[in-house]
Amino acid sequence: MADELLRPLGLDPPPPTRRRLVAVAIAAPLIAGVAGLTFVWLGRDPGVSEPTTTTSIAGAPSSGRKVRAAASAASSDSPAGALTDITPNGGIAAPERSAAGVAVQDLSKPGPTRLAAAPRNGLVETGPYGPLPRVGDDGTRPIDAYARPVEVAPAMKRVAIVIGGIGIADNGTTLALSDLPGAVTLAFAPYGDALATTAAMARATGHEILLQVPLEPYGYPQVDPGPHTLTTKAAPGQNLDDLHWLMSRLTSYVGAINYMGARFTGEAKAMAPFLNELGRRGLLYLDDGSSPRSGSVAPPPGGAPMLRADVVLDADTTPAAIDARLNELVAIADKRGAAIATGSAFPTTVDRVTAFAKGAADRGIALVPITALLPPRK
Repeated sequence: MADELLRPLGLDPPPPTRRRLVAVAIAAPLIAGVAGLTFVWLGRDPGVSEPTTTTSIAGAPSSGRKVRAAASAASSDSPAGALTDITPNGGIAAPERSAAGVAVQDLSKPGPTRLAAAPRNGLVETGPYGPLPRVGDDGTRPIDAYARPVEVAPAMKRVAIVIGGIGIADNGTTLALSDLPGAVTLAFAPYGDALATTAAMARATGHEILLQVPLEPYGYPQVDPGPHTLTTKAAPGQNLDDLHWLMSRLTSYVGAINYMGARFTGEAKAMAPFLNELGRRGLLYLDDGSSPRSGSVAPPPGGAPMLRADVVLDADTTPAAIDARLNELVAIADKRGAAIATGSAFPTTVDRVTAFAKGAADRGIALVPITALLPPRK
């Protein structure tokens, strides 16, 4: 049962090893919610003026059914015959045909984008805990392979919004998959009990995916982001091993985003090996913008392309406060041409971001996935 719950998206798990069995023994009680274990995956670092919400995952199996229904409802709202289907190898799928052999998909008028959930051949390798992303032999990076296609008019300002905590919070995950437009990037916690299913739904509705990596906050270990947290005192080899465990929980993601980490992200010595490994595997790194100290750390040469959020949307989760932060985001985009916001899968956050997205074009804003804001590759 534990292997089934931990199976990464799109691939069968490798034969169990003693090392992997230890990881499963640690993770399975967490995932199954044994003994009422809870986590704060919608919480924040202490000391950064953000809310903490404790979310129980004991009832998670029923969540999968609710999410599945929500995703189906979202698909039924799509215009008939207007689905752009991106295949695992990056091409556009052939038009679907009716029983009479008539094409029912008009690629000249593309509608919602559906991204392939399975990893592309040649962009994964077998790691000690499961599949790990890699750069293809032809130089293709996961950043490139799993990116959502984007076309933005020159006059439009670009805004990327990343919503985290997906796969952990029942209500928030359901609402995010059913309500948010595909251009919103979704960040997945590595501890969910139905990650493969939920990630496939996210990709099917057009979302780029990030992996949330737990990094050491102030007050650690009393404030604990979860198993396999990367810490400033751990040897680089230990952090690398923990990172590989975390990275093997999903496939088809374009990069990583910190979860907590106010202490870790401010330490260049700790961040350098982390960013180098992400870069070596063709992934981006997004700093969620919650800690002022993290802005002082420059990416190492050859490290992952690095972006930093300008606005945290839901330090205050009231609708008026979130709307004010969205207005601030627009002001930044108007000034600079682009801006990034992060938030968590609180129902209120999802509701206000959904409302913002519906009126964004009227304000001269193009909502784009996170990869659209990367600088050109050198």
